[in-house]
Amino acid sequence: MPESLITNEVRALIGSETPPERNRFPISDEMAFDVADAIEDGNPLYRDADYAARSRFAGILCPPLATWKDIAPPIGYFGAGQESHFQVPLPFNSYGLNGGSDWQFLRPAYSGSWVTRQFKVLDIFEKQGRSGLLVFVVREETQTNQLGQVLSLAKRVSIHRSLPDQSSTASSSSGEEHQLATVPVAPPEADVILAKPEPVVAEQRYFEDVTVGDRLPPVVKGPMTTSHLVRWAAANGNYARIHWDLPFAQMEQGLPNVVVNGSLKNQYLGQLMIDFAGEEGWFKRFFVQHRGMDYPGDVLTASGVVSGKQEAGEFGVIDCVVELTNSRGQQTAAGEASVILPRRGQTLPLIWPEESW
Repeated sequence: MPESLITNEVRALIGSETPPERNRFPISDEMAFDVADAIEDGNPLYRDADYAARSRFAGILCPPLATWKDIAPPIGYFGAGQESHFQVPLPFNSYGLNGGSDWQFLRPAYSGSWVTRQFKVLDIFEKQGRSGLLVFVVREETQTNQLGQVLSLAKRVSIHRSLPDQSSTASSSSGEEHQLATVPVAPPEADVILAKPEPVVAEQRYFEDVTVGDRLPPVVKGPMTTSHLVRWAAANGNYARIHWDLPFAQMEQGLPNVVVNGSLKNQYLGQLMIDFAGEEGWFKRFFVQHRGMDYPGDVLTASGVVSGKQEAGEFGVIDCVVELTNSRGQQTAAGEASVILPRRGQTLPLIWPEESW
């Protein structure tokens, strides 16, 4: 393995942009419902056309972290688990892990919107990890609608590592098959049906009522099952095999079990903030880092605390520190988020300016 993985070929990617890619289909009522159902989010703005039409949004919305669905990705995507539009020419068989993202939400994503996305490589660098060198790729994603209006911006970090030595997972010369490690059987038991949580409509919060140190009402999910992971894969189009194929996860990727999607964990933290903002508020900014893995059987809790309160012109900004923890006592994601809360009697706009990174 070379001392540096950042070859001239890799370095030349910095500053490059992908061609704009329009999704195969527009956002639909079905897609919005399907995503909300997969994450067990009862928000009627995603599910109830009549309710949404009467709201200030005047139409069905798609959850803002799930406005792109991969439709029929290439077969190689299933094995590599990487996004199909981007490959890094590294001197090993690379695997892309979700290192975290920083989002700006600038306008609603409505049912009927045709979403186009484009990526720009902002940086590529390497760090020494426990198992060797890791390559970090930082990209900016821009999503626009059919009118060319920017829906969201995201700065995404993917982490690339060498795959395990495949010779250790192959069948031995004596004909002995490699054995899977034992993992707990994911809940529920065969005779148990896990009911979906009932939606809870909270009272609208206002800027003048929030104080630094206030705790956000937590969002609790689980116990996680493999069905949660497959349901999310179907809704989102992310079929990376580490999330549903146990032999692949263990024998090809060296993981102890199938793992909960980073994108699904992002959804839970996003629900935390959108619930806190309320229907009259706006989820403006969200930064998250992934720090550990969660598995079937874990109960996940998204929680947060108000860390700042400020006025930006006529608008009230609430900053929060957020985290995702599991029932094994581990913090597996953490970050910061900002919402705009209305003052009493104030109606917030639906279009927001871009911020600097």
